[in-house]
Amino acid sequence: MALPCAVLLALALTWWLWPQPDPLYTVTILPHLGGGYTMPHSINDRGQIAGVSRRADGTGHLFLWQRDKGMQDLGPVVINSVHINDVGQIAGTMRDPNDENRAFIWDPNSGRRMLPTLGGDHARACGINNLGQVVGEAETDLEVGHAFVWDALHGIRDLTPSDTRDTRTWSINDAGQIGVFTGDGSLLFQTGQADHLTSEPSPVVGLPYINNNGQVVGLSRRVKGRIDILVWHPDSGTKKVAQLKGTFPGAPQINDAGQVFYWQALRPRFTLFGRRFLTAPPANYLWDPQKGSISLDARVPTQRGAALSIADLNKHGCLVGAVKSDNASRIQGVLLQPIPDRWEK
Repeated sequence: MALPCAVLLALALTWWLWPQPDPLYTVTILPHLGGGYTMPHSINDRGQIAGVSRRADGTGHLFLWQRDKGMQDLGPVVINSVHINDVGQIAGTMRDPNDENRAFIWDPNSGRRMLPTLGGDHARACGINNLGQVVGEAETDLEVGHAFVWDALHGIRDLTPSDTRDTRTWSINDAGQIGVFTGDGSLLFQTGQADHLTSEPSPVVGLPYINNNGQVVGLSRRVKGRIDILVWHPDSGTKKVAQLKGTFPGAPQINDAGQVFYWQALRPRFTLFGRRFLTAPPANYLWDPQKGSISLDARVPTQRGAALSIADLNKHGCLVGAVKSDNASRIQGVLLQPIPDRWEK
C-alpha cells in the first residue's frame, strides 16, 4: 500500500510543480451582490457582462456589470442562462406570480417585460440578437416544449414543424437565422416575412449555435466513442475543429471571428481499489482559425487547483466564466481579455 501512495504523491507533486506556459489572458475578478457567488453567462461586444449573482439572503439576482459603472442589481432571476446583446438588452428567465418559469426581456430604457408562452405555463429564454429578437423554449397547451422566437412587432412564434415534437433553440443571429434542434437533427430557420425551414438539416446536432456570419457550430457522433466539434455553413460546407473522446462535452459556441470554445468532462486520472484519485475538473478549450486548439486551463493565470468554467465569448476574443477553488465554496466570476503581444506570437 505504501508504494502506490508514494507513486501517487510523486505524480501529484510533479503535476503541481510542472511549469505552465505563459498566460494568453489577463483576468478580472467580478464582484458579487453580497452572497459570495457570481456566475457570468454572457458578454457583448461592448464588454458588458450579464449573469446571476447571489445576495446575502441567498436569492439569485440578475446582474449587469460594466467596467466604468460596476455591478448593477436588476432583480430576481431563475439561476439559468441569461444573454445580453450589444444594445444592452438582456433575455432571461424569471418566476411569475404563479411561481412558474417565464421568459423575459430587460431593456435599459423600459426595464423588464415578461414574454408570453405558446399556450402552456412555462417558457425560458435562451438567446437574443441585436434587434431584440428573443429565442428559447416554451410550453404549448399540449405540455410539449417548442422552440420559439419573439419580437416586439410580431409577438411569439412557434418554430416547430410538428405539434407533438419537442424542439429547442439556443441562439439567433442578426440576420434572423436560428438553429433549431429537433431530436432527429438540426434545422436552420430563417425569420422574415416568409418564415421557413431549410429543406435539408444541417450536419451538426447537440444544441447548435450560430454567429452573425451564418456559421453554425455543434456536435456530431460519427464514430463510437468519438465526438466531433463541427463548424458548418450552407455555402462553404463542414469543417471539423476538434475530436473528443469519451464523455459527452458541453455545447460549443462560436463568435463572429470564427473562434469556438468548448469543454469536456474528464475521467479521474487514477482509480485504485475502487477509489478515484486526482479527479479533474472539466477541460476548457478555444479553437482559433489561425492558432488551432488552445487549452484555456493552461493559458489562463488562475490558482493551482482552481476549476475554470467558460460561459461565453465576444468577437474580440474576450471570455467570461467562473473559477471555483478546491478549498472554497465561493464561485468567482471572471473576465478574460486577450494579451495582444502574447496572442500574436
